[in-house]
Amino acid sequence: MQLSYLFPYKRSFKSQLLSLFLLLVIILALTTSALTAWQSSKTISEATIENGLQITHNFAEQSVLALVTGSIENANEAVTNTLGFRPIMAVSILNTDGEVLLSSENMSLKNVVSDINALKSISQLVHESDMFWVFSSPVYLQDEQYDDELIEPDNETLQQELIGYVLVEYSKKELHKIQRTIFISNIVTGSIIALILALVMRIIITRMTKPLLAISQTMESARETGLYPKAQVAGALELRQIAHAYNQLMTILEVQNAELAKSRDTLESEVEIRTQELVVARDGALTASRHKSEFLANISHELRTPLQAIIGYTDLVREDLELECMDTQVEDLNRSIRSANTLLALINNILDLAKIEAGRMDLHAKETSIKQLLAETIETVTPMAAANNNTLNMTTGELASTLFVDRQKLMQIFLNLLSNACKFTKNGEITFHIYNDLSFLYFSVQDTGVGIAKDMLDYIFEQFTQVDGSQTRQFEGTGLGMAITQNFCQLMGGQLTVKSEVNVGSTFSVKIPLVWDEHEISDTK
Repeated sequence: MQLSYLFPYKRSFKSQLLSLFLLLVIILALTTSALTAWQSSKTISEATIENGLQITHNFAEQSVLALVTGSIENANEAVTNTLGFRPIMAVSILNTDGEVLLSSENMSLKNVVSDINALKSISQLVHESDMFWVFSSPVYLQDEQYDDELIEPDNETLQQELIGYVLVEYSKKELHKIQRTIFISNIVTGSIIALILALVMRIIITRMTKPLLAISQTMESARETGLYPKAQVAGALELRQIAHAYNQLMTILEVQNAELAKSRDTLESEVEIRTQELVVARDGALTASRHKSEFLANISHELRTPLQAIIGYTDLVREDLELECMDTQVEDLNRSIRSANTLLALINNILDLAKIEAGRMDLHAKETSIKQLLAETIETVTPMAAANNNTLNMTTGELASTLFVDRQKLMQIFLNLLSNACKFTKNGEITFHIYNDLSFLYFSVQDTGVGIAKDMLDYIFEQFTQVDGSQTRQFEGTGLGMAITQNFCQLMGGQLTVKSEVNVGSTFSVKIPLVWDEHEISDTK
């Protein structure tokens, strides 16, 4: 049992102290009563046993004639005298063969004397139960000079003959009554003493805790009124120290509050001015961000239109040169087209970011052949993997043949993750795993590339940010791919996570919720 159960913190210190003291007094009183009763009971029990042995011995001396003559009538007087003692319940007289010469009607020898040879040559206690004792004593036939003496026979100095035994059943009723009386008396006495001590202790504790209660009331008044009242310094040394410390605290708080009140008025005006400045700055930043997004969107459109024309005309010229077998010029035009496509991809990324920031990026979900989408993705990424001598593997689990998704954005996520893995992996392995259930599409890209340090994992999804941001960095790129990928995943209601270890590799995992068409697509791989 915990002390907090006996002495809950919600009770007052005075009540807890009184309860503890009263509990200790009660325990002490009960313990003392029990010990006193036990000691008294032991002493009385020993005296009663001695008395029973003496009565049994006397009964044995008075039963000599009955055992010598074998006549019950000669034992009547001895039996009457012995039963005259109130605690004696029954008596028996036995010869040396264990035959009962005389026994009271209520005397049961069963389980008392199992073997006559077990009875000793002196008076003894042979059986004890909760309600009575059974004593035995040998009966001797001896010289006349020892008839009136209560001494034990000595075979070396006295000629005597064992002629039988007597048994006496001695009741414990009186002993139990005395024990109960002693125990009740001790309990009553202990309770009276405990009550007196509790009253005295209550008076003492009340006087001791009165100053503490006064300090508590002063503190409560300070809490309710918000003022700084001082406590009376009185009571024991510790209580006076508490009151003195509290008064010093109130003085300090009063001074500090006055100073704070002066500073508050000044700060309120300054905060109001600063708040207005922050509102203006925030509005300006929002306006600038909106203008930036609009500018990026507009300039991206303006740049993409002529760039697409350049790519188209260059492609036409390349076809003509291929017909004329001008391989050197064709290779130069291929480089131009690749550079133009790279620039077009960068412009498209910037346009996508601008749309996302402006909130104009929409989803266009439609029924899509996932098998065809994966084939196009692998076909596009395979040259990238081969460029760095990487092995590209694709594994699928349970995968529906068609899904209701935004095809363009899902493919861009595939390409961004796979191209990123190809770029940062050399002479390694790239594994693309994809599957779906009824609610989500799951896919992951795992590589054995350079990996990412743990302290850089939070920065790889920021715009225009790369792990190696130095001017002499090994890997090229704008740092937009991961930012766009994460934004597309969030736009679809999905989640993009990454696990990586330097010089071991990285794993990018994506979980996207599926939006099913009106009819359930049940054709699965």
